[in-house]
Amino acid sequence: MTEMLREPRVRTAPAPEPAAASGTKLPAVAMQGVTKRFGGGRGGEPVVAVDDLDLEIRDGEFFSLLGPSGCGKTTSLRMIAGFEYPSAGSVRIFDQEVGLEPPNRRPVNTVFQSYALFPHMTVVQNIAFGLEMQKVPSGEIATRVGEVLELVQLSGQARRRPTQLSGGQQQRVALARALVNHPKVLLLDEPLGALDLKLRQAMQLELKRIQEQVGITFVYVTHDQEEALTMSDRIGVMNLGQLLQVGPPEAIYDTPRTRFVADFIGDTNLLAAEVVDAHSARLTDGTLVRVATGRPTGATVTLAIRPEKLGLWHADAERDLRLDAVTGRIRRMTFLGNAIVYDIVTETTGTPVELTVRQGNTPGIEHFEPDERVRVRWWPTSTAALED
Repeated sequence: MTEMLREPRVRTAPAPEPAAASGTKLPAVAMQGVTKRFGGGRGGEPVVAVDDLDLEIRDGEFFSLLGPSGCGKTTSLRMIAGFEYPSAGSVRIFDQEVGLEPPNRRPVNTVFQSYALFPHMTVVQNIAFGLEMQKVPSGEIATRVGEVLELVQLSGQARRRPTQLSGGQQQRVALARALVNHPKVLLLDEPLGALDLKLRQAMQLELKRIQEQVGITFVYVTHDQEEALTMSDRIGVMNLGQLLQVGPPEAIYDTPRTRFVADFIGDTNLLAAEVVDAHSARLTDGTLVRVATGRPTGATVTLAIRPEKLGLWHADAERDLRLDAVTGRIRRMTFLGNAIVYDIVTETTGTPVELTVRQGNTPGIEHFEPDERVRVRWWPTSTAALED
């Protein structure tokens, strides 16, 4: 049989953040009732890119807006930056209303995917350009540029031009150019999108290190779930202009609220069920599972269980009353190197349930073959009831 399933950790609520000297700590960014419409002229229907968005981003956190193309995340970022103005609602940065202020009047800087470096300038000149436009004294410019070069670990590349740098180094120059202005909030619009996979993964860790070191708020836009889960203190998931869920990466992944969030963030098993009582529901194959749905008896509900939360045993394995379980037959086994994925159909007199089980390919893990009968088991706390 496989190794025993580890019981999910129980986390207590985090301690409240200390209040600022003048009272409650102000959010770095607060968007209230923000809507953005495009078009609508000459009788055409306007396109609603962002729909009645309420969002607070805390001072000093790494916050990611995550969602597919066209979901409204970049438009939301551009309204914080000042490149777009809201059609309705309020945008505040540290309690200052900025919804109609131009970009240069806001205490933010933006790092774009294209980097937008000046090819004829050296690294130092690119970084110093904004300070020179602000008439900052030359001595202060030299000090601040030297500090950010050290922060992004490019001190040895100071005299090179962008074409002499790798993609990752160019990204660091763009980041340094934004940070040297000492913004209160740094906005990042998919800045790693042009990098290859390994470099992108390395830069995820670098960005998080830099954010923790400078201690300012990062607002990061991405469609890449791994990026958001790796770097973020909290994530806001968007779709069709609406903010569906906000929370720490663990909460977004383990307890998604909606079908979209469950399906967009990683792989998941989505199972139809009927509510039996306050603490249980019945799958279409008749299996009773323990889950609090918040729905009345007889209501239909969709349950979500992550493939790696499921464990495999032989079909004749003795029961463990702490775990929920179904018996089925393996339809397909896929070897992925570091993991093995099993597609399973339950045995039942009702409507069969299809499950995907993912187990790590580690020493001691037993392998199963197609058409073999197995028992699938999981901790009840691994099952999430979705709102839609």
